Amino acid sequence: MKMDRARVENIISKYLGSIFFFNTIIDVNDDYCITFYGEEKSVERTFAEFLAKARELVHPLFLNRFESEVTVENLKTCYREGRSIRAEVLMQNGEDGQYHWFRARIIPVDDGTGHMVFFLNALLVDDVVKKNEENRSEMFNKAVIDRLLYNYILVYVIDLSNGMSRLVYSTEGDDYDIYAKAFKSHLDMMKDLKDTYVSEDFILPFERFMDYDYIKKQLDSDKDRLVLIFRDKNGTAFEMLVSKYPEYEEDYPLVIFSLKELS
Repeated sequence: MKMDRARVENIISKYLGSIFFFNTIIDVNDDYCITFYGEEKSVERTFAEFLAKARELVHPLFLNRFESEVTVENLKTCYREGRSIRAEVLMQNGEDGQYHWFRARIIPVDDGTGHMVFFLNALLVDDVVKKNEENRSEMFNKAVIDRLLYNYILVYVIDLSNGMSRLVYSTEGDDYDIYAKAFKSHLDMMKDLKDTYVSEDFILPFERFMDYDYIKKQLDSDKDRLVLIFRDKNGTAFEMLVSKYPEYEEDYPLVIFSLKELS
């Protein structure tokens, strides 16, 4: 039995609505977008209005990348090259107001009109990203920690984009462990080190390692690590190492911050 066109289109529509959080058709030539939410609701906008709404929903950490990739100029280039745009992005869900992970795809479509048409869909992938993060954490614990921990007294993981930090290694109960755990963040610990312990001769270079913007600029310029040797007021020498997390990217700027006593 042959299906008629209306039935085929209905099946396709129901499938797309059940799989993807939303689907959008973009016509660059007509400056037109229509977004379908599920099977019933649809919203028509200009491309500029669509981008304005997206900016409200995309997490600030991903906004620069989003705005650089989803432009009229870049879409035109992708269409001419037959290239899709694919990205994982943290975005607000209008239903619960919380940020969730979505996998977005913008695919060029030749509809026979000569217009530059794209099909955009967004798939909710919270579970996938959570699993990836667990794998990253496991990889970090098994590979990176094993490589870095020889004689290191404190090791942190830091997100340079927002200052969030986590103490991932210290020797339980020793003086350095007790000292580090007295502070809420890596930066708070660094400020106290500078004010209380670091020798005056090393204050300026030490302050540069407290400046996350400075560190990010250095690592984004193709450096893999930064090293600082300094002394405390008692003459004890320390090595401070900042190295890129295994999957470091400009929009995912995680670093491994390690402190070692030399003498």
